[in-house]
Amino acid sequence: MPAKKGKKKDAMDPVEFEAKDNLRRAEAEIFSLQRQLDVAGQEMQYAREHEREWRERLDAFGLAMEQQRENTLDIMSDMSRQFKAMQEKHLQKIDTLEKHTQQLQEDLDAKDVEIATLRVEYEEKLAAKELVIKDLKHRQEVMAQEFAEMLKETLDKMAECLESTDDKGINFDKDPNQSLLT
Repeated sequence: MPAKKGKKKDAMDPVEFEAKDNLRRAEAEIFSLQRQLDVAGQEMQYAREHEREWRERLDAFGLAMEQQRENTLDIMSDMSRQFKAMQEKHLQKIDTLEKHTQQLQEDLDAKDVEIATLRVEYEEKLAAKELVIKDLKHRQEVMAQEFAEMLKETLDKMAECLESTDDKGINFDKDPNQSLLT
């Protein structure tokens, strides 16, 4: 209510006092609410900055993860390709070595057969030579016996001739052509 015009202003009207008090309280409350609103605004701005930073970090982490995944896939692809190439190379080498081993085994088997054949031939030739040697030794012994007999006969005849010449008195100094057998 408005104040009456005829009264003094020294004394305050309780209604007016109450209105001023309410106004001061309202202003204080408004100031407090503005202060809370400012603090809440700052907190919200801080939260938004943090959210933005976290989103940037999350985006960077996502990009790093994607890049890492791509690198991993590239590395795995490259390693897989290298593994397949090495496997193929090793399989070819194994195949070549198996063929070479088989060829060497065949050569070895052929050499074994050749050695066996040569051994049989050698043993046959050795047996034949031993037979020839045995035969030659037997013939040598026979010839040695025949020679011994012939030598004995000759020596016996010479001994007889010498005995008979001693009896006849042949002089070898005079006539070298004189026969011992007559």
